[in-house]
Amino acid sequence: MVLKKQSKKTISELRQDLVSGDWILIAPERASRPEIAKKRNNNKTILPKTKCPFENPSKYGNQPPLLVYQNRANTDWFLQVIPNKYPAVERSSRDLIRKIGPYQMRAGIGSHEVIILRDHDKHISQYSKEEFQKLFSAYQDRYKSLAGQKFVEYISIFHNYGEKAGASISHPHSQILALSVVPPDVGRSIYGSKNYFHQYKKCIHCLMIEHELKTKERIIFENKNAVVFAPYASHSNFETRIFPKRHEASFERVPQGELLGIAEAFSEALKRMYRNLSDPSFNFFLHTAPAVEKINYSHYHWHFEIVPKTTIFGGFDIGTGIDILTVTPEEAAKILRK
Repeated sequence: MVLKKQSKKTISELRQDLVSGDWILIAPERASRPEIAKKRNNNKTILPKTKCPFENPSKYGNQPPLLVYQNRANTDWFLQVIPNKYPAVERSSRDLIRKIGPYQMRAGIGSHEVIILRDHDKHISQYSKEEFQKLFSAYQDRYKSLAGQKFVEYISIFHNYGEKAGASISHPHSQILALSVVPPDVGRSIYGSKNYFHQYKKCIHCLMIEHELKTKERIIFENKNAVVFAPYASHSNFETRIFPKRHEASFERVPQGELLGIAEAFSEALKRMYRNLSDPSFNFFLHTAPAVEKINYSHYHWHFEIVPKTTIFGGFDIGTGIDILTVTPEEAAKILRK
């Protein structure tokens, strides 16, 4: 890291909260993205295929794909990964830090990519376990490529569906953000699992999985490789998590055989959410060990989280950090098991 005044303005910056130590990302240029989403009554965003920038990415001035997976017939692409046209961070050869009074700021460096699925009209919950396995393989491929880049500390993989979840384009796509810092929420998760491991010599997530499989109260689905359940202390109504049964800190290390079972569990989770919650907007994201090989994260347990947008947070939730749920995790699991 270089502690000095920046000579070149970057497209974004990371600012650190003096009290909590949390980083926030300020990316003004993201506001220049075209407002191409159209609304319909249920708050989903739709766009005609003829006007969709992801139907033919090269036609809309995007850079050449970084990765392409063909479909089984090999007549067309199944997915492709492209650099984000409106990135939140940018690549740089230097990680610049600047002091502004008592505050600290870092240049917003890293990488921002989009993983586009081919079918414009296919709902993400309609994808088969084999198709999800292919999507997750692309996640792994890009993760491994980005993890070797300079200054990359954490790689965030996420998917927004529906306007309430922040999706401005309805065409199915995920995003990958390689960051120079570990995000606060991930950091707290890692810190908590590390403390528990040091005290009890056991993975806290493995303990939770063991208990959930024993009681069955919050289990939604399971197979030999993965388990889907509503967390005991969920942060929102119908929050769902997908854990691999085998302990592993890093998602990119999961072999293809296990990945298929995890893909099946993930597919089941989305299908049940679509059917039983009337197609809600949602976000899903990956929590995995940071991309810093010199630090031992073997105490951690990677997983996916799905958060449907069925709740509007009020002043108490936001002001205190204590979420108020109107559906118990036990009832949520019962509904989603159907």
